[in-house]
Amino acid sequence: MAIQKPPMSPYGEFLGIRIEEYSEGRAKCSIRLQDHHYNNGGRVHGGVLTSLADTAAGAAVRTVRPEGKLSATTDLSISFIRPPTGDSLVALAEVIHAGRKLFRCEIVIYCENKLVAKTNATFMIVEPFKQS
Repeated sequence: MAIQKPPMSPYGEFLGIRIEEYSEGRAKCSIRLQDHHYNNGGRVHGGVLTSLADTAAGAAVRTVRPEGKLSATTDLSISFIRPPTGDSLVALAEVIHAGRKLFRCEIVIYCENKLVAKTNATFMIVEPFKQS
């Protein structure tokens, strides 16, 4: 049975992130770069790369976490390898550990088939915030 692709978060939607592929323990997300994704130095802002990695990892975790549960990022580290020079980014996320409460992911980000960043992230099962 195919896993249904989740809706994009409002923040991810704002940035222009798209979930391209989605399967058990894996996700592929992309973003088409626009002027507002760049810093004053003319390079892609590190926050864009980090947000893309976090979104891809979160999507991958959704495929393996218990049904009806939510998860949240508790830790994320990113290593910037080289500045992206193309017009889009692709993030590939894989869950490398799925525990009862914690999930560990590895994420790689490419631009024009060149590695631009490597990321590790941890997610944990959380309860939803109560709406008042």
